[in-house]
Amino acid sequence: MAITRVEPVEFVRRLREEVKTHRAVTHPFLTRFAAGGLARWQLWGYGSQHYYLVGFFTAYLEAIANRTPDAQVRALVRDILEDEYMRRQSFERSHPALYRRFLRAIGFSEGEWDQIPLLPATRTFVTLHLDMTLRSWLEALGAVGPGHEWAIPPMFGHLLQGIERSVPIAPEALEYFRLHIDLDVKHGKLLEQGLVRWAESEEHQDLIRRGAQRSLEARASFWDALGQQLFGD
Repeated sequence: MAITRVEPVEFVRRLREEVKTHRAVTHPFLTRFAAGGLARWQLWGYGSQHYYLVGFFTAYLEAIANRTPDAQVRALVRDILEDEYMRRQSFERSHPALYRRFLRAIGFSEGEWDQIPLLPATRTFVTLHLDMTLRSWLEALGAVGPGHEWAIPPMFGHLLQGIERSVPIAPEALEYFRLHIDLDVKHGKLLEQGLVRWAESEEHQDLIRRGAQRSLEARASFWDALGQQLFGD
């Protein structure tokens, strides 16, 4: 649904409030997961699906960087990509590599993470986001900024709690989650600069908000699917 244009800063403020209260961020799956007491097969099932999402995030950012006509937005996105790839340190500390460290800690053997059947909701999440990058870089910016970077810190807090309350696990195996709780706050603020620059018209605001909402709805469906698989919800 289109919204009446407001000033860019106010638009971004309102969008942040929408993200905070969206079902994807407050989902019952997250509350239940955070309670802990999870069996290894439940952690394994969660990790097997989430890893697929992690592997595609940089593709969305690369597409935005390649398609935006705004050099400042491109620079902001490139800065975030440097953090995602961890190029300043080592490719072995890229975010997918950190996630694989977690997967090994919960029982995955090497390469097994690439052989797990995916839930339809998992595939749909990635397909939807790739489609947005092809249709509109502004819609994709709404998906990765508000839809990811603003939403991930509160969601990941629940995930981290649930893992720690379920199995003994080395701190380094949880670095992916701890890193994102802090780093995505920084990334969210960086992308907010780009949102304010481009939220000057009602058309642009609609595209940004549409991207955020589509991403969050896909995330909520992903949590729905995991809830059914892991808890029989």
